[in-house]
Amino acid sequence: MIFQGLFNCLDLYFEGIQEFYNTIDIFFHEKINDYLKKKNLKDLSYNNVQHEILLVLKEELMKIGFNQEKIDNYFQEVLLIKQEGSFEEITSTLKIYSREFSPIVYELFLEQIIDYLVESKSALIILNLKYKGFFPTEFILELRNLKKLIQESPDKLENLRKYVHIQGKIVEKFLDNKKKIEILEDLKDPRDKLQLVYSIFRIIDFFHLLNEFDFSHIKTYLEKNIEEWLTSFPLITLRNPDLYFCGIYLANHLNIKIDIEKVNNFLLTLFEECIDEFEAPLFEATDRLYYFLKSTEIVKLWLDDEKIGHLIKDDPRMLEPNYFKDFETSQLVVILKIYALLGVSQKIETQKIEAIYDEIEMRVTPGGIKQYRDGFVTSESTYYVLFVNYMRNTLEKLKDYVLLDSIVPRIYRNLEFLDFSGDTNFDLVSELFYSCESLKLFNCIETKHMIHHLAKYLFPEEVVNKIISSEGMAQVSPHLRHYKVNKVTGETIY
Repeated sequence: MIFQGLFNCLDLYFEGIQEFYNTIDIFFHEKINDYLKKKNLKDLSYNNVQHEILLVLKEELMKIGFNQEKIDNYFQEVLLIKQEGSFEEITSTLKIYSREFSPIVYELFLEQIIDYLVESKSALIILNLKYKGFFPTEFILELRNLKKLIQESPDKLENLRKYVHIQGKIVEKFLDNKKKIEILEDLKDPRDKLQLVYSIFRIIDFFHLLNEFDFSHIKTYLEKNIEEWLTSFPLITLRNPDLYFCGIYLANHLNIKIDIEKVNNFLLTLFEECIDEFEAPLFEATDRLYYFLKSTEIVKLWLDDEKIGHLIKDDPRMLEPNYFKDFETSQLVVILKIYALLGVSQKIETQKIEAIYDEIEMRVTPGGIKQYRDGFVTSESTYYVLFVNYMRNTLEKLKDYVLLDSIVPRIYRNLEFLDFSGDTNFDLVSELFYSCESLKLFNCIETKHMIHHLAKYLFPEEVVNKIISSEGMAQVSPHLRHYKVNKVTGETIY
C-alpha cells in the first residue's frame, strides 16, 4: 500500500513502460497456456482455474529469481472472486490473468527495479531479467539513466533507500517481537490490555500480518468478560481510545460473537450520560463522542435525528476569537469529520465550519504540522490535516509544504524506541500508526499534488520534472492496483 505512489512515479517516468508490461504479459501468457493445456479445464470452476494460474506464476517467478517470501506476501492480498459455474462459462485464462494477477506481477517487477535503484546487491537479478528478455532496449537505457541520476544525488538516494525499507523494518520489528506481543494479551489490567492490543493490532493489520499472530487469548477474554471491558473511562484521547470501543473494534475484526443487545443498551446509556454531562458534546468531549459514534457504526446502532441534534449542539462561544486555540489539531479535524460521518455538514453554517478550518490552517508551518498553535510537529496532526484537505478537496493548499521529511525519520525513531511490554508508551505506538496512515494518504490519494509530494521527496529534480510533466499525470495507470481512501471514514477501499 505504501509503495502505490512510488509505483505510480515509475510508471509516469519510464516512457518505455508499456512495452515492458507487454513483455511480461507475453512471457506469462505462454507459461500459463503451456501448463493449462495439460489440464482438463472443462469441469473446473473459476476459483480452480485461478488457483492453477497462481501456481504457475509462483513457480515461474521463483525460477526467474524472485524471493519466495516476497511473492507470497504480494499474492496473499489477492481477493479471489467467488463465482458459480464452469471455467468455460465464465471467461478465459487470459482474462483471468489480466484482471486478477497481472497488476501484482507488474508490481513485483517494479519493486525489484526499486531495490536495484537503492541497493547494488540487486543488480544480479536485474541482469537476469535483462538476459531473459524482460527489458526492452529503450527501457533498460532509461533505467540506467535513472539509477545514474539517483546515485549523483546522495540525499535523494538516502531518502529513497529509507522509504523503501520502511515496510520491511516495521514487519521485522513486529515479527521479532511476536511472543512479546502475544503475551500482552495476558495483562491483568483490562485498560492496558485492550488499549495496547488495539493499537498494535491496527499496525499489524495495516501490513497484512494478522495471520502471523495468535490472538486466541484476547478472543477468549472478549467473549467471556464483556461486563469488564464494556465500560468507559475519563481522559479519553485519539491516542488512547475508550475501553469499550477497543473491545467492540477487536471483536468485529476478529469475528468474535458478543451480546449485541447488551452492547446497544450500554451505548444508549452512554448517550444519555453524555448529553446530561455536556452542554455541547461535540466540542466539550470530541474524542469521546468520536469513539462513541464509531462504535455505533460498527454495531449498526443508528441514531435518529433528535439524538444526533443533541450530540452536535453548538457551543455559543465557538465564534468568539481564540475559542479553538487550545484544541488539538486532530480534535479540530475530528469535529469536521463527525459532521461528515453524520451527514450534517451541509446544515452547519459556513461561518462555523470556516472558523474551525482557519484554526487548523494556523497549525500548518514550513517546518511541519503542529498539534497545537505553539506545539510540536506530530504524525497525528499531519495525518488529520492531510485528511481534512482531502475531504474538502483542498490538497493544493499543502503543495509547497515539506511533510514527508518529518514523517519518514519519525518512523525510524519510533521503531528504535518501541518496546513491547506492559509499560509500552501508547503515544509511541500511536505516532507509528499515524505515520503509516499518513503514508497511505500520500500513496492512495492519487492526485497530482500527492504524487508531486512523493516524487519531490524521493527523486532528483530532473526526475521530478519528467514525472510531473508526463501526460499520464491526469489519470491513474490502468496497469497497476489502485487502493483508495474513503473521504469520510478514512478507511482503505480495496
